[in-house]
Amino acid sequence: MINVNRAYIYILLTIIVSFCACTLYAQKKDKPKKTKHVETVVVDIQPDPVASKARPDRHPKPLEMPSFVNQPVATRGKGTGGSGAHGIDVSHYQGRINWDEVARDTKVTYVYLKATEGTGNVDDTYRYNFNECKRVGLKVGSYHFFRPQLSARGQFDNFMSRVETRRQDLLPVVDIETTNGVSDAVLQSRLLEFCELLEKEFGKKPIIYTGKNFYNKHIHGNSRLRAYKFFIAAYSFIEPDLYDDNDYVLWQYSATGSVRGIRGNVDMSRFVGRHDIRDIQYR
Repeated sequence: MINVNRAYIYILLTIIVSFCACTLYAQKKDKPKKTKHVETVVVDIQPDPVASKARPDRHPKPLEMPSFVNQPVATRGKGTGGSGAHGIDVSHYQGRINWDEVARDTKVTYVYLKATEGTGNVDDTYRYNFNECKRVGLKVGSYHFFRPQLSARGQFDNFMSRVETRRQDLLPVVDIETTNGVSDAVLQSRLLEFCELLEKEFGKKPIIYTGKNFYNKHIHGNSRLRAYKFFIAAYSFIEPDLYDDNDYVLWQYSATGSVRGIRGNVDMSRFVGRHDIRDIQYR
């Protein structure tokens, strides 16, 4: 009798152990596997938000600003008699442009085209756009997007590899909108070197394009750079003031302009104060 009871107990224990083992195995099998957590490093590469083209290769949504064409605007009172004529600057972001239609738009009296960026990037629409502007009779000039962390000489060589000096109607423009992590001293030094190389090539001082905020933070106070003409971007109803009360020739007032022959938005600018086409004309 005792042996029988022991046998039954042994069988019962075996069944219980087997059931528990199966249950644990099933739970382990169904339990989701732990994945190794990989920390995502977010690198902030946003430049100073000073103008619509601050990241030229990732064109941001432009600010919604009204067009000032054919509308009165408040001025800074630094002279009167300027033409107030309007112009545009374009790059590959505008796609294929119908320049015959652009030439019929009375708002457009001058055009700046992006030619190059940094030491190796070129705008693949530059030559087509430049030749078309010449064909339809628009005053045209070229600009370079400057990267201050790169060699000024290397950027100059890149620009001149695309630009034919003798064919330019307008003075070249240096577009400076981001520090790319360098100090103001380095930025100013390389920008000045680039401008001096252009001046030697063209025989005239180039124009420096930048945003009002960027100028006030990184450029103002440099007497050698102040000797150049400036093209200031600021999307507002009033012509912008600069910290050192510096004068400027052109004001880019909108990134949402509309021009015949161009699909979508386009940057619009105008002369300010006493300035007119003679201030930006190369030949």
